[in-house]
Formats: sequence, structure tokens, C-alpha cells
Amino acid sequence: MFKSSPFSFSFLTEILASPSVKPWASRLHPSAVLAVVKGVLNDVSQEALSAASELRRPDLAELIEKIVGRLAALGDDAEPLVVDARGRVFADDFERLAAEAVAEAAWAFAEPRTEFSERKDAAREKETVARLCQATGAEAAAIFSNLTTARIATLETLAPDAELVVARRDLYERDGGERLETSLDFFPIVRREVGACNAVDPSDYAAACNPKTALVWTTRGRWATGGRRVDVAELVKLRTAEKLNFAILGEFEFAPILDLSEFFDAALPTVGERLKSGFDLVLCDGAQLIGGPSCGLIFGSRSKIDAISKTRTARATKLGRGEAAALAKTLELYRERDAALAAIPALRILSTSVANLENRAKRLAALLETAPCVASVRTVPGRSPLCANATFGSSPTWLVEARPKGFAPAELALRFETSSPRLLTRWTRDALTLDLKTVAPEQDLVVAEIFEKIVPTERRAADA
Repeated sequence: MFKSSPFSFSFLTEILASPSVKPWASRLHPSAVLAVVKGVLNDVSQEALSAASELRRPDLAELIEKIVGRLAALGDDAEPLVVDARGRVFADDFERLAAEAVAEAAWAFAEPRTEFSERKDAAREKETVARLCQATGAEAAAIFSNLTTARIATLETLAPDAELVVARRDLYERDGGERLETSLDFFPIVRREVGACNAVDPSDYAAACNPKTALVWTTRGRWATGGRRVDVAELVKLRTAEKLNFAILGEFEFAPILDLSEFFDAALPTVGERLKSGFDLVLCDGAQLIGGPSCGLIFGSRSKIDAISKTRTARATKLGRGEAAALAKTLELYRERDAALAAIPALRILSTSVANLENRAKRLAALLETAPCVASVRTVPGRSPLCANATFGSSPTWLVEARPKGFAPAELALRFETSSPRLLTRWTRDALTLDLKTVAPEQDLVVAEIFEKIVPTERRAADA
């Protein structure tokens, strides 16, 4: 396919794999590296468009030199690489995009905006929606810039006198300050809150639902795992028994496209399985277990999704160009299960064999034994939870336990968290723990170098 940019996708791959760029990728946060690449490619594209002669492919060495120069100019002001070895598959700063998706996003950012590229963007969006439906078995799907806009667009389809029923536990119990009530308050609608902040029963919904009830909103995230909750089958039963016509929406933090049950010790239904279980609409983030950019994805019947897609919010809040390209490339990887498991970081981590993790743990332990801040180190089997709340399930892993020398474990952990690159660890009264399942193989040497840089006070005094 013709691309209106002076460089191809393979050209971008060469840049990102360059020996000159790679060292910066091991020290700076991927978003910082991507921003620099985007800026340089944008400049080159504009220069090519403004030139009187026809588009010329820029010299690779010259382009890499410009990128490395800007990376070096960032200095200590750039966001550092974060190596999260705490053992949570989904920590807040976890990088979820496959390398192919990152490169595709960089190309899309740099491609000049023309009438042709606008048509191509529209065609890509249509193709991406089709792939989402094919992968999940959903009748229809819609893509939003974020979860909040997806929520607002959904509410916008309801009649002015319609009512929304939602459990209090789903409104208020959220991580990071983000709460569902904030999104729902954007749209004026009668909201009936049911249950307590940590529990809800079928009788609570039965008392609240009436002929004006248009939507029952339920959520499932790391913020709402304990206490009593109502299964979707109970809501379907209530709707049928009372001859009501409300829709049931399920918002899920962890909603995979592929069946990943073999990697966990707890059930984790796919988007398709959620729809089959009785949900009329399923809302989730494009990141997390899907492995794409952060965005709002909503699945359901064609009539409901068409109504949501025609709202003012849907028309006004489109996914950014680079994010759309990254999502499209991610879904392209899902054509083959093995390709998705190998390329998408979250899925690659989950599918890594225990034997592989054990070998890596032993190699890393051997490197850490020589670090000046380590008294002793050992490897032990363990479990990696999906997130900080282990009720979502966990998977087998191998841990490296390092007993510090010259530092208390908490003190050394703090040193690592403020270093560049940053290393996030778990710690006890006696040792620091690194979970190899949440450390990319290429970061093993980065971890060893971080340990090597930390020197106890008495060692520094002796050297002086």
C-alpha cells in the first residue's frame, strides 16, 4: 500500500533497533524515546513536503544521529525507564504495547495529514472494529479515546426520563482517585444507587428497578473484589420475571480477547464469554489484557452500538492517530494465537514457561552476588498476581531474593525507586524480592547494573 511518508515501516524498525538508540531505550521510559522519535520524524516529513523536489527517503544514519542527539539533550529531565519487579503483571506504569505496535504508532504520528491519509485513517478504523468483533464474537463494537467518553456516550443514548441503577460499591471503590461517579455526573440522569459500599444483593436491584430503568451498570475491577455482589444471571432473571426492559452493562478492568485461563488459578472470562453470559454491553480498556493503547472499547448488539456511535460524544472524541494505529497493529497480531502470545508484552509474560523463568532467575542471582550492596542472594519459586489484588488470580513464577549489605531492605528499596532507571521491588524485614515474570528478559542486565551502582557508605569511605 502506498504511504504518503518518506519512510516505510521497515525503515522505522531499523531506527528503533539501532545500536545507537538501544542504550537510551534501556535508560529512558519508552514514552520518552517514542516522543523523540515522533518529533524527529515529524520534522523530516515537513522538510520533505516543503521541498521543491519529490519526496526523498532520508538517510538512516543522519536520522538516527538526530534522534540520539535529542535523546542526549533530554539528560536528567526525561522520564526514566521503570523496571517493575514487584510481581504484579499489571502495575501502573507497565508498558503493554508490542514493538510492532509502537513502531506503527510512530509512523502514524509522523505521516503528513492529507486527504488520502484521512481516508486511510477512516478505513483503518472500520477494519479495526471488524477485527474486534471477529476476535470477541461480538455483533458490533465501538472505539473511544478513553473509558470516560465511552461511558458518557452510552448514557447519551438513554431517554431524558430514563433511570440508571448502579451499586454504591461500583461508584466509589476505585484506585488512583478515579471513580465511576465522576463519569456518570457528566450526564444528567436519574441515578438510583443500591446496596452498601462493600456489598449488594439481588433484593437491592429488585427494589430499585422499575419500568423507567433503562440501564443497570455493574463493574469488576481490582477496586471491587471483596464483599457480596450480584451475578449477571440474577439480573437477567429479575428482568425476565418483572418483564422489564433495562440493558445490563458490565465494565471490566481485565477483559481479555484470548482465553488465558490456562495461565491463572482463577477464572478470567473473555469479552465474548461475558456477552454470552447475559451482558448486553461490555466496556473495557484497550490496554490491560488486550495489550493495546489505553482507550475505551465497548461491545454489544448492533442496534445498541450504532446508537452509541451516533452520539455527539462519539463523533467528537475519536482515538488519536498514533493510538489507532497501535490498536490496529495489536489486533493484527491476534490473527495467530502464538504470534499474539509472543509479541504482546502482557501475553508474553503470562505465557513464559516456568523453566525459562528459573534459568533467568539463576543467571540474575549470579550477577547480583558480586554487587557491593548484596550480602547474599537466592532463587525461590513463587506466584505472580494479575494485579495488587490477588483475588483476580495468580500464575507461577521464580523470585530472586537478595539480602542487602550496608542497608536496611526498606532503605535499599527506596534507593532503587529513586534511581535512573528506576527499579521497583518488594521488600521484607530481611530481603528484597524481584519477580522475574514482570521483568522483561532484556532488562535483566539493567537490573544488575542498578544493583552495581549502589555502594554502601562504609565501602565508599574505604575507597576514599
